Amino acid sequence: MSQQLTEKSNVYSFGVLTLEIISARKPIEQGKYIVKEVKAAMDKTKDLYNHQKLLDPTRGTTRGGFNKFVDVALRCVQESGADRPTMGEVVKEIENIMQLAGLNTNPESSSASASYESSLGTSSHPYASDPSFNNSVS
Repeated sequence: MSQQLTEKSNVYSFGVLTLEIISARKPIEQGKYIVKEVKAAMDKTKDLYNHQKLLDPTRGTTRGGFNKFVDVALRCVQESGADRPTMGEVVKEIENIMQLAGLNTNPESSSASASYESSLGTSSHPYASDPSFNNSVS
């Protein structure tokens, strides 16, 4: 671990946040880490990947996209940064899940990932010129 912020560490954080939203749990609750809990409970052969007990009971689940959404979140929290997708890939996958689930009826929104990818070359990040902020991929 480099202890530096990178695009891939941001992807990991997004994956943890996604698992928090799905489960309505904190990242660490009663000494249990959400990533380990989700992975331990996962069974791809069962309905909702066997995550019924981990799901936020106040949210409805769109079964068509739920498993794919969990897959994306778990890819984001891979131990090695090299095994994680880029944020652009995550955006594209979420757009595809939404379209397959019938949630994305606005064709203009599918250009979001394209505009995200094109913005990477010309960074307008406030710390882009600061050498202590490393935005490289690891």
